Amino acid sequence: MAKIVLKVGSNLLVKEDAIDKTYVMKLVSLVDELMGSGHQVAIVSSGAAASGRALLAFKGHSKSLLSKQALCAIGQPKLMEIYQQAFSFYNRQVAQILLTRDDFNNRQRFLNLRNTLIGLSELGIVPIVNENDTISVDEIKFGDNDVLSAMFSICWGADYLFLMTSVDGVIGEDGTVIENYPIDIQNVKIAELGKTSFGSGGIFSKIVAAKIAVESDVDSYVINGRNLECVKKILRRAKCGTRFVTSKQRRLSKRESWVKYISKPKGTVYINEGARTALLNRKSLLPVGVVDVEGKFEKGDVVLLAHGEEILGRGITNYSADEIQRIKGLRTSEIPEEIYTYDEVVHADNVILEIKTL
Repeated sequence: MAKIVLKVGSNLLVKEDAIDKTYVMKLVSLVDELMGSGHQVAIVSSGAAASGRALLAFKGHSKSLLSKQALCAIGQPKLMEIYQQAFSFYNRQVAQILLTRDDFNNRQRFLNLRNTLIGLSELGIVPIVNENDTISVDEIKFGDNDVLSAMFSICWGADYLFLMTSVDGVIGEDGTVIENYPIDIQNVKIAELGKTSFGSGGIFSKIVAAKIAVESDVDSYVINGRNLECVKKILRRAKCGTRFVTSKQRRLSKRESWVKYISKPKGTVYINEGARTALLNRKSLLPVGVVDVEGKFEKGDVVLLAHGEEILGRGITNYSADEIQRIKGLRTSEIPEEIYTYDEVVHADNVILEIKTL
């Protein structure tokens, strides 16, 4: 049986500045049916701000971060109450999970979240996930729940991610649904539909989220959230909506996905030409190949790996910034005994290559 993430946005949940309880009941009915068939299901849900607006009879849509945080703080309990009431009709319990980018960026918190999700699955409880808008600020907020749903799917080890919108999939320039969207091809021509009045992401953020999830071995689709039968069709291997596909035979492991997409680099390690060649040949970074360090980081943090103005990728460091300053340019045998832990500054298994320019 499959692990399924359903991402539902405000464009589907909100009707006339309030949560559409009729739609919530239809969504919950689908979840109950899927779980009754043995699947595990999590919902990544927007709608807290809309709930807050409805409770306060708040008119308009404030762009102020402070106003949004306040509305979300007021509306999130009401949103969960609506979900709880809907699921209680099917004798199911829900759990609220509020997340910020920092929860994923910190490796230990990432693993703790995975353990919490395992416990909820064992109890048969449905996770209802949302961004913690009440405390998120520009440095840590996702900006929309599409990317959040991709990160959550990776963390949970989901098999499917359904990004639900108000159209039948990703629409091509010819006005028809793109059945298979190739993530390895740049600039696929699509129709520009823009954003809805309530949603913050639009189709482009869904494409970004789907690419992240697919490369991390999560089967991802953009579907019409008002056609919930589409989920069941896809699980029966029928075509519906837009499926994201890749020509790559090897997908990223959870650890590799965390390094590439989820972690936030804490600094930069600059390397020489010999180390650059070694990394490109899938070898480890040794102290002798390091020429400089930038930033403050500790052992186990993710760092960028750079050669001049070229970013080669990122990796998990075995040494702190201060320690690398002490051992840069040294052979492994020359590392002072009091700080020696590993031969490598960054092991090849902990490197993700992605060449860019600074």
